[in-house]
Amino acid sequence: MRIPKGGVGFFDSGIGGLTVLSECQKLCKNQVFYYYGDHTHAPYGNKSRKQIRRYTLSVMKKFRRMKVKAVVLACNTVTAVCADELRRKFSFPIIGAEPAVYPAAKTGGLVYVLATKATVQSERFQNLCQRIALLCPQSEIKTFACEGLAGEIEKKMGKGGEYTRFLPSGSPDAVVLGCTHYIYIKEEIARFYGCQIFDGNLGIAKRLNYVLSKNQFLAQNDKKSRNLRPHLTTLKKINEKSNKRSLKMGKKQLQKGNNQKVFFLGKSRERMHFTHEQMFVLD
Repeated sequence: MRIPKGGVGFFDSGIGGLTVLSECQKLCKNQVFYYYGDHTHAPYGNKSRKQIRRYTLSVMKKFRRMKVKAVVLACNTVTAVCADELRRKFSFPIIGAEPAVYPAAKTGGLVYVLATKATVQSERFQNLCQRIALLCPQSEIKTFACEGLAGEIEKKMGKGGEYTRFLPSGSPDAVVLGCTHYIYIKEEIARFYGCQIFDGNLGIAKRLNYVLSKNQFLAQNDKKSRNLRPHLTTLKKINEKSNKRSLKMGKKQLQKGNNQKVFFLGKSRERMHFTHEQMFVLD
């Protein structure tokens, strides 16, 4: 199937970003989405900055060729390691996955932030926690690198598994999931700690919706300012091409195409597609 250009790209080290995609689909209607899950190199949490940067740049260049409206870094590790650099390098808007530390800290008490090793060690993440500690002195923020947890979730998804051995002990008042993979076991983490769990997926979806709405408004204004009117011959050719394409696709394919909003890319696209259907599409 031919993949249309001009959609919204999602990138994650594997299946974790599918939780972000699902949230964005609810809020951002009538969009075409591309999902690239780099399961081949997952997990990213134990990779060097140089490796993470190399893998990410390769995918961003693919998205650029597809003329994306925006890209969501549906991976906290990638956001923490190279979001700023990517924004300088590429012209399309880039929305990062930021741990929901502030909403959790506002509730007060002891806050655990669970993330990957690469995220916890990043300057961006450390600066975030320091800023919020100053804004919310009523809270104590403790960060933990849950080494191996994202990889275990990636490997055992759908097969069952026991994940609490990766979690730090203690009795926090709130827990922040600083990796999109962890959201798959959100209920298990909530039972383990017996407290409120925070993740940043809704915040990402709201930000993406705002960026898309804003860019659409700017595009409309740009068209009005140019006052362009296409020639009738051009419109005729467009309609002729559209009709020919519709006839080729056939009624059944057209119906299927209207429902298919997500296109999976990369070597792991079949696995990502299957997981997406199992977790977020099928009843």
